[in-house]
Amino acid sequence: MSKIFLEDSAIGRMGSKIVTGATATTGSFYAAQFITDCTPTVFTLADGSGTYSAITYKAGTIVYGDITAITPAAGETVILYNK
Repeated sequence: MSKIFLEDSAIGRMGSKIVTGATATTGSFYAAQFITDCTPTVFTLADGSGTYSAITYKAGTIVYGDITAITPAAGETVILYNK
């Protein structure tokens, strides 16, 4: 992950994806920025340990890691930043 920041220091330079509602999304993302308060039903980080889903993330929170899946609840919005 540090290589991404060394070569492309601007967040979002590689593109992003906005996910709204209960839309299951998979892929390879290096950050999730929560636009609304979110309690994802699925939130998987390949390089993480512990539970990331079913936790409320306040609007404006950014989680960095090797994000491989997320499903926000109905009425919630998150931006995923591509690797």
